[in-house]
Amino acid sequence: MKKQAWLLGSLFTVALLAGCDLSGKNSSEFRPVEMTPKLEAARNKALALCSGCHGPEGIGTADFNPNLACQKKVYMVKQLNDYRNGLRGNHIPMVNIAKMLTEEEVDSISEWYSLQRCPISTL
Repeated sequence: MKKQAWLLGSLFTVALLAGCDLSGKNSSEFRPVEMTPKLEAARNKALALCSGCHGPEGIGTADFNPNLACQKKVYMVKQLNDYRNGLRGNHIPMVNIAKMLTEEEVDSISEWYSLQRCPISTL
């Protein structure tokens, strides 16, 4: 039983690390993103600070972690600023992460996530 649980855990970890898309959708169904230097920098910052919980493409890594992909930019800017300014203090890790970001980084990271995995039908 212990060996079986270890095997399942290992397979799950490999699938996560491999970046498997288990959604059943082809990447061609999503709007392409033109990467600018600003968006590259935002992606790199998001990968370093956000991807552990929100995934490398903005799809939450657990049921209780929200998806950020294709979320409205204005909404994400507001939420991050609320964390930064103490208006939303219910999640200490997010408060600490938001306080590490400059206003420009809040804006660019929110923009980068807003463009990720958006279905072509939203054009």
